[in-house]
Amino acid sequence: MKIDARVVLMIIVALFIIDRYVFNDNKTVEDVTVITPEVNGTVEKKLDSVVPDVIYIDKIVAGSPKPVRKEIIVDSTYKAEYENAIKENDSLKAKNLFLESIALDTHEGTLIDNDDIKIDGRFLTRGKLLEYDIDYKIKSDTITYTPDVVYKHPNLSLVLGTEVSFPTNPSNLTNPAIGFKVGLQNKRGATWSVGVNTNKDVSIGYSKTFKLF
Repeated sequence: MKIDARVVLMIIVALFIIDRYVFNDNKTVEDVTVITPEVNGTVEKKLDSVVPDVIYIDKIVAGSPKPVRKEIIVDSTYKAEYENAIKENDSLKAKNLFLESIALDTHEGTLIDNDDIKIDGRFLTRGKLLEYDIDYKIKSDTITYTPDVVYKHPNLSLVLGTEVSFPTNPSNLTNPAIGFKVGLQNKRGATWSVGVNTNKDVSIGYSKTFKLF
């Protein structure tokens, strides 16, 4: 059977168009927008127990003709020990209690560490840090990104194809032969195929796909 070269060229062009526009599975990747919700929380920690007591002191204020009475909250335990030292005329004990109450103390470390947020802090106090109470807020945010597209071979694919063979020895055959083949391809890109052409030649093949880019 003689096959005109123009017919072969038309078949090749038709196969190219079909592959380019019919079997084209390249889809436009659209941006994805993610809105993170607002998160509010509170962290409380008590480092030491204390029973507060209220006392009043007279404080000299510049520009005031007489002392101003001021209310302060104190640690009842330290207050009782200090008053006992004064009553017992134990000046050393009273002095030590006073110095301890005005000592500079530093507390630092991780204050909050959960699924939402991590906060490290440092506190400098005059006396002793007894407890802290922290309110925090993670504001809502909008994040837009373009997802990466990952192409992966399926576990098993059916491969259909056609090919045109041109004679290398015109004395035997002068017309090209059109062949059709069918095969199976695994997820590693290996393909086993069988085919037949218009010259009634049967072929069995194996091919391997390698990633270049």
